Amino acid sequence: GGKFADDVDEQAEKIESGKVAVLSALSGSVAMAPLALLLPEQLSGTGAAFSPQWELQHDGLAVMLALFGLVYRYAVRRDNNPQLKQGVVGAFAISRAVALTQASDIDCTALPLQCGAPLGYLNWDMMGQLAGGGLESGVAFGASAFAIEACFARGWLKRFGTAGEKGE
Repeated sequence: GGKFADDVDEQAEKIESGKVAVLSALSGSVAMAPLALLLPEQLSGTGAAFSPQWELQHDGLAVMLALFGLVYRYAVRRDNNPQLKQGVVGAFAISRAVALTQASDIDCTALPLQCGAPLGYLNWDMMGQLAGGGLESGVAFGASAFAIEACFARGWLKRFGTAGEKGE
């Protein structure tokens, strides 16, 4: 065999992973679009909808969603553990929310980071950014996981390790 066990059809797995990546990017992007259009500044701090920064962040989200789909498929495999599935969603949502958060050069000082009330490290504005980015990201990655699971259940997509099997 190759990188996987002898009973894994590597070429079929690559094709299935490509399908999952596309589904993930599309489903997550469609799910979060209403939020991103209606509340762009409140959720991810990107400014007006359709601004260059808004577009860049949401194009980046589509790439993250495609990668999420790949990781999700490999992580959950044949495991029906809901904590594992939720953990993958949470890890991606939290990572994106933190990455979207910006510290103000006016309100914050570095080394160690101090930005004021209420937590010192995070001020109210930053906490709002975290909450907004977390909501938008949670909707996007959660919807993507839901779509992937729905396609697994219907046999339209296959879990990792089953792509070469017939009738799964």
